[in-house]
This record gives sequence, structure tokens and C-alpha cells, in this order.
Amino acid sequence: MFQHKDPCLLVNFPMNRYLVFALFSLFCFRSGAQIDVAWGGQQIASPKFSYIASILGGSEEHVYALKTKPGGWRSPTRYFLETYAKKSMGLIANVEFRLPELTEPTTPAERFFHGKGKFKTPEIERLFYLNGKLLLFTSYYSHLKEKNYAYVQLISENGAMENKPMLLDSIESDSKRNKGTFDFVYSEDKSHLLIFHHEPFDKSSNEKFSYKVIDANLDLIWSKSLELPYRDKQFHISKYRVDNDGNVFMLANIDKNKENIERRKPSYSYSILAYFYKTDQLKEYTIDLADKFISDITFNINPVGDLVCAGFYSKNSGTSQAGTFFLKIDKTSKEVSAHDVREFAKDFMMEFMTESKVSKGKELFNFDIDHFLLRPNGSAVMVAEQYYMDVSSYYNPATHTYTNTYNYYYNDIIVVAFDSTGQVSLLKKISKFQHSVNDGGPYSSYVLADGGDILHFIYNDSPDNMHHTETEIERGHISSMNNPAKSVVVLVSMDMKGNTQRQQILDNHSKKNSCWFLPKMNKKVDEKDIVLFARRGKYYRFGRFSY
Repeated sequence: MFQHKDPCLLVNFPMNRYLVFALFSLFCFRSGAQIDVAWGGQQIASPKFSYIASILGGSEEHVYALKTKPGGWRSPTRYFLETYAKKSMGLIANVEFRLPELTEPTTPAERFFHGKGKFKTPEIERLFYLNGKLLLFTSYYSHLKEKNYAYVQLISENGAMENKPMLLDSIESDSKRNKGTFDFVYSEDKSHLLIFHHEPFDKSSNEKFSYKVIDANLDLIWSKSLELPYRDKQFHISKYRVDNDGNVFMLANIDKNKENIERRKPSYSYSILAYFYKTDQLKEYTIDLADKFISDITFNINPVGDLVCAGFYSKNSGTSQAGTFFLKIDKTSKEVSAHDVREFAKDFMMEFMTESKVSKGKELFNFDIDHFLLRPNGSAVMVAEQYYMDVSSYYNPATHTYTNTYNYYYNDIIVVAFDSTGQVSLLKKISKFQHSVNDGGPYSSYVLADGGDILHFIYNDSPDNMHHTETEIERGHISSMNNPAKSVVVLVSMDMKGNTQRQQILDNHSKKNSCWFLPKMNKKVDEKDIVLFARRGKYYRFGRFSY
């Protein structure tokens, strides 16, 4: 182990050929910091047309990933389970697993008219690694039965199916285009998994959902069909949470009756709908900021079961940000026990725009909340990133055709910290400028590693920014990361007083590294490790960030 000369900071430094990341020294916060960054030295070449679909999770020794090779007219889609050594991030095994063929009882006449045969291959919905087990969820739509079915089964580490597909749920539907959808959410401690589906749209009835909660052993905890008190076009559920007891919480955006909307008042409201299965109760918690427009909102459940909400608001519309808010709602009484609505200060706004624009009442725009972290002492941290896309069109008079150019922007990060009473204790901008064209921005955005007293932000940046001080970057001296082939990976670490340190941890265009870091492709596998991913063409490799 390499020991930094400052005793309050240790950086693990395994000296072997698998380490490609440059390991580095960080400045020392009062709480100390221990960082280990390792990158698998083996670049892996994917077979033609195959790709890593998702990072599933990991145990103390291994990390698992799903690789997919899409099928064609004559061949089915193929699936592979890859296993990596957690310490070195080197590939250990690659095994193919086959989806089970489901038998659908049919008569010869039915098979003649439908021409599908007797055996059906389902589609993968999701593959989870939960509490040491791989859970495979599949679905299959039956034209004959006019139903959409969902199944689950366990997979071993060698890709073998440990049990037959177990039917979980089904949706009545007379059309595959309107077959309904299944989705999955697990609890914070990964002890419970919610499976739910939205019934096909029916304009004459209220919104209908079906819910089931199972544990990692596939045992059913509870099942319930709920008709929520709103019509399909009147509301939209944007976020689900499952607490560690298996209760379900839903964040709903509700459209108001247009006849009752006052001028310059929000035309929508937010509520959290909660179903407590032991008492069979559906409760509604209203989120109200009076005459302010909520532009983004998130929520979580604290250890005692109370709802904690935070977000941004606007004074003019529902798309910009003039300030932030915090609410804590008692789960039993529904009373607000902590509350803060804070407009952004002028000095903070001037970090994003000129004083003239601030004086004219201009607001921030397109900041989306990515993370909402609750602390044991009742405090919380909210992290948001500015993202937007614009389209420019060019008309060619010779061919009478238009060519569209899509520009993707992933810019600054805002960190808002709330103390145990809900008051804003920190408001910090992390300066970032990422721009790409016609690619969807796969090499943009960031990874957040939550170290408690220290937050770590990892992302691709322009190497020009490494020549500026943090103060210069905060004042706008920042270059755009618009080419991953010429970018560097940086780590910005911030303590809860707003002190930051920026360090380069990888050179994407070095001769030793031909893969580029993808921030959107990552997975927190335990309390101290995040698995990272890099790709270029058919080559890829995994990394590990320990903190």
C-alpha cells in the first residue's frame, strides 16, 4: 500500500499490470478519505453485434454483467452472463443462458390459423442481482389467450436455470400494441421487490394498477389490484419507492380541472400515494407550495417511515428553477413536520448568468434531480444536473430535403444540502460543460459516489480545464468536453462545507487505453464500491471505484 505523506489520507496502490487508472493524491478533509481506483487491464472484444446491456451487481468477490446479441429473422436473441473478479476487474467467465420455452396449449386448428406453433420464447424484462441471487424476469404476450404474462426464475452463476418459470402476473389485453407494461422496483435494503403493471388505457375508467411484492427467495409477500382515484389522462406516476417493510409509495403529477385554474397559478399538483399492505390502506399525501410552480420533485422514506420531499420551484412556470424546497411529512398524521422554501440568492444566480439577467428575474433552466440522499441524523442532500437537447435544421434547396442536427448538453451540477430541521445548509455549483452531436450523449453526465461527509463526482472533461484553478472554473473559465477521444476523466471531491478538489484520474486518449469512460453505465455494488464501464467500438473493460 502506498501511504500519502499526510497521515489522514490513504490511497490503496496495488502494483500490478491490471491497474490502468492513474492513482492519485487527494486533499485531506477533516473526515479523511481513502480512495482506490482500479481498471481491468484486459480489453475485451465483443463478438460482432453484441454489447453489454447492464451491470447487474456483485458479491464480495465477483461482479456480474449481462451481454446481449440481438437476433435476426432466423435466429433468436442470445444472452450471456459475464463474471468479473471484483479486485482486479478481470473477466473470469462468460456463459450463455437460454430463455425457457413456454408451452401454450393449443389445438391443431388454432396452430393452423395462428401459425405460431406450440412453443413460445419469452422476452427478457429485467435481470437483477439481489442478496446474492440472480433473478430473471421475462414476459410473453399470447395472441390466443389475449394476455400478457410475466414470469420469474433463478439463474445460477454458471447460467443454469435453477427452477422452472414461475408465473407472477398477467394483463388482459386484446392487442399487443396495447398490452400493458410490467415494471420492477426494489427496496433500499434489497429485501423486497415490487412488480407492477399498468392496465391498458381505458378512457371511461380510473387508473388501474396491479401490485405484487416478493422477496429474494421468490416468496410472495402481498398482492393487490388498486384503482387509483384519478382518470388515466388526469395524472402520471413518475416515481416509485418500496420501503424495507414492503409498503409502496408513488409520486403522482395530477392535472387540475382547467375551469378552476386561476390566472398565473399552477395547472397541476403533486401527491404521494402510499399503500400499506398490512392494514390494507391507501393514503394520499398532498405536496403544496401555494402559488409556486414545482419544476422538479423527488422523495424518499426515512427510517421511521416519514416522507421526505425536496425539489425546485419556479415563480413563472413549471420548467425553470428560482429556488429549492424541503418537506417532511408525518406518515400517520400527514402533518408537515419540517418545511423550507428558499429562493436562490443573487450571488448564487450570478454563477450561472449575468447580473443584468438576474435583475430581470431570469431563472435557471433544465436542472433535473438525479440523487436524493438521506442521512441518519435527519439531514439530506439533493444533487441535480442541467440537461437539454436542441435541434437545428438545414434545408438543401437542390434536393428539397432537411438535415437535422441534434445537440446534447450535460452541464453544471447543483448540490443542495438540508440540515436535520429541513433548512438549506449548503448550496454549491459544480461547474461542468459537456456537448455532443447526434449521439444521445453516452459519454456525458457523471457518476456520484456518496462518501457521507464527502461527495465524489466522476465524469469526462476537457483536458484544458486541468490548467485552470477551481476558482477560475467556477467563474466561467471552462472548456467544453465535446470529443471523448480527447477527454480526460476527472474526480471532483466536495465536503459538506463546499470545499472542492479536482483531480485527473484517467486519460481517455492515452496510448495504453483505447476505451472511453461511459458515466451512464455504472452500478453501486455495495456501500463502498461502484463498478465503472468503458467502451470504444467492439472493445470494453470494467473498472472499480472504492471509497
